Amino acid sequence: MSEKLMVAVDNRGISEPVLAWLTQRRRANAGHLEVEIVTVAELGWIPANTAEIEYRKVYEHALWEARETLAAALHGAVIETTMLWGTPSEQLVGVSGRADLLILGSDKTGVVAGFVSGTLPLRVVTHSACPVVVVPAGWTAGERGVVAGVSLEPSDFAVTDFAAREAERTHGELRLVHALPIPPALLSADLIAPVTRDDVRESAEGALKVAVDDLLVRYPRLSISAYTTDIRAAQALAVEATNADLVVVGTHGRGFLRRIVLGSVSHDLLLNTPCPVAVVHNREGH
Repeated sequence: MSEKLMVAVDNRGISEPVLAWLTQRRRANAGHLEVEIVTVAELGWIPANTAEIEYRKVYEHALWEARETLAAALHGAVIETTMLWGTPSEQLVGVSGRADLLILGSDKTGVVAGFVSGTLPLRVVTHSACPVVVVPAGWTAGERGVVAGVSLEPSDFAVTDFAAREAERTHGELRLVHALPIPPALLSADLIAPVTRDDVRESAEGALKVAVDDLLVRYPRLSISAYTTDIRAAQALAVEATNADLVVVGTHGRGFLRRIVLGSVSHDLLLNTPCPVAVVHNREGH
């Protein structure tokens, strides 16, 4: 399988967790692999009394070091480097269209590596032309399967298909998780609820079974499980992430709506997950 990965690094180069994630992925796919290492330097962040040429050399060295590291770890991969100037979020979004996946690390320091502590993740993830994978600090590779958060809407197709392919790639289990919505009428003691909580659960479990059956048609060798939960989606996925190698979530709607949902689920998850998170732009089903 041919794949093009884009790895964003700051002036410290590639982190150990990102290297571990890329190495694990390479072991699972011996096909043609291209990796573009990208760093973005902001002229406005040049320290006082530091010449631009010295500032540039720091990033150039980080790129060179990352390239040497990946060349040794990802046997047979074609590796190139790119240095950009400008606003990191805008530059990363601008080049994301030439990759299948954009990978970023997070340790809450630096410009790119610490992006989950600010607004950069919302801008990059929301507008990226390809799925974005965020690898948290402290993560170590394992064989713990893939978790996907689903809303049981037609637009789930992009999320579940991406998650299924990732699980199949590593021969791991795929677990679908759906957080039960609370019907407005159930929130008021003064109203007679037209449906009960059990009705909502039964309907969701039926839809989950359909989703699993549909995936098994396309991925017959995949082990798939699914369940509903009463707790918040981000919390449920963070709990599942403790026993997973990847959590996959989607962006819903467009424009302002997409940013709201991303902020309430994906962003919360990015701040709390112990394992890599992939954010996939939803599209209407097949």
